[in-house]
Amino acid sequence: MRVLKHNGFTLIELIIGIVMFAIALSIITALIAPQAQKSVEPIIALRASELGQSLMNEIQSKSFDEHNDRSAPFKRCGEISLGAQACTATNDFGSDNAETRTSYNDVDDYIELSGQPITNSLGEALSEYSDFSLVITVQYDSDFNAATNNDGTTFKRITIEVTSSQGEVYGFSAYKGNY
Repeated sequence: MRVLKHNGFTLIELIIGIVMFAIALSIITALIAPQAQKSVEPIIALRASELGQSLMNEIQSKSFDEHNDRSAPFKRCGEISLGAQACTATNDFGSDNAETRTSYNDVDDYIELSGQPITNSLGEALSEYSDFSLVITVQYDSDFNAATNNDGTTFKRITIEVTSSQGEVYGFSAYKGNY
């Protein structure tokens, strides 16, 4: 007698294989999907860092105070004995005489950028940062302790907080000296 050999799979074996493949695929997808969502976080952090650092560099390149000389003999504010004016009072920080971003000349002018659309130093809108927001603060902190009670006017602490579209806040801080 001849024995018949079957080549291939039965229908039940195919269904069991498909079900096992579907279970394995759903487990793999459940593990990979959250990682794909988190993969954008480093890009957002990099963009926030670039924005904060470039803005800090721009601010640091400006004069300490409105009353500092920008040409010889370079009198600093607060040098009353040398005929210079007093430094700007804290409640007078901000742009002077309707200055625009292109004409900011001292560090406390940049407070005006808080909550505004993000622009470059020429005042042109930066669409790649449209989902970010800025908070810039400038305050006297001559003893470097974050408490501003009875501080002199030797140093200003500049703080930039960049908030991403995901609500993460990236902070940048630096000091500008009156020299």
